[in-house]
Order: sequence, then structure tokens, then C-alpha cells
Amino acid sequence: MFEYKNIEIIVKFDEELNLPFVIHNHKNLYFPEFYTVDKVITDYRALLTEQDIRASHRYVKSYNELTDKTLLDIGSAEGIFALDTIEFVKEVIIFECEQYWLKPLKATFEPWKDKVRFVEKYVGNITSGKFITIDEFLKDYPKENLFLKMDIEGAERKALEGAINTLQSSKNIQLAICTYHQPNDPEYIADFVSNFGFEYEFSDGLMYWEKRFSKGLIRCYKA
Repeated sequence: MFEYKNIEIIVKFDEELNLPFVIHNHKNLYFPEFYTVDKVITDYRALLTEQDIRASHRYVKSYNELTDKTLLDIGSAEGIFALDTIEFVKEVIIFECEQYWLKPLKATFEPWKDKVRFVEKYVGNITSGKFITIDEFLKDYPKENLFLKMDIEGAERKALEGAINTLQSSKNIQLAICTYHQPNDPEYIADFVSNFGFEYEFSDGLMYWEKRFSKGLIRCYKA
């Protein structure tokens, strides 16, 4: 995937919003207003590399897997995964608590604002203050046709602990969870989801993180 190091990236600037952006698959992908041109180029190249079909950080094999599903994008950051799947999903719920991402996220998803909801909370194993559990958030939602993507810098275990009712009762649910942030996450998360009847597989290859190699992502399925 070294081709992304040399790919030409054109950074544009929205003067009305005071935000830089790139054209990603014919859609505007915005970045925080304090990002320099070089920072946008570096980060966008990394995103393209991570979501290449060959990458261990790739969330799904095919975006078709999200057809008519409700996507819970937990740890959205710039929102590239939600943007890549926006034409497939029924609804997107973006969980992002970092304030500097909210303005660019809302700009990116303005064309689809009727199917995108923003939740400015951290996802964990308690509901209090700035934290919310998946079970609490979904208590009034139908427990079917869900896709949960988790990329939350080591808080994946706590997020799963707060989603036990959802994992138990949902029908046609998929998970894509990063497993490289903490040591032993691959084994821990695989065992955890197995207790709720999920089948799973790991993405190909390995991630190098904090001076160690790890499986990058686990994909989980339950009909």
C-alpha cells in the first residue's frame, strides 16, 4: 500500500465555514479549522491506507454489508467510514465527544442531515455526565439491523460491557471493533462476543502499536 505515499492530494478551503477539506469519492470530507495543508494531506493519506481493502484496519470487506442498517459510528473522528457507507445505511449515529471534530463532521454530513444524528458523549460502561452506554442509548430503538463500529483508543472493552443487553437481544447485528489499542484485546474481545453467540473473524495482517504487533480488527456477526 505504499502507493498512497505518493498519491496527489488537493486540499481545498471552505471560506464560509473556515474549514479545509478534500474531495473523497466525490464527497467533501472536512477537517478541523486548525489543520494545516500538510496535516490534512498526512492524515488523509493515513485514512486511505487504513481503509484499503488489504489493510488490517479495514472495518468491512464490503460496504454492502451496511445496506439498510443503522450504523453506530463510535469514535468517528473525521467520519470517513460513515461517509463511505452513507448511501448504504438507513441511519448513522455518530458518537464523537472531541469538540474540534464536531464542526467539520456537521459540514461533511450536511447533505445527509436527515439521516445523521450526533451524540456528543463518550461511550462506556456507565451513563453519567459525558458518558453513555450503548444499552442506555438504544433502549427505545429496535434491536435489529445494527452495525456497531468501535475505534475508541482503548475504551472498547468498557463500551462492550455497556452493550450487554444489546448484544444479547439484537437480531442481524454486526460489529467492527479495533483490537490493537490494549494488550490481549484480540483474545479478550473474541471471548466476550462469543458468549453472546457471535461468530467472528479477524482482519488480515497485523497492526504495529505501542511497540508491539497485534491483530488490528475483529469483525463479528450474529443473525
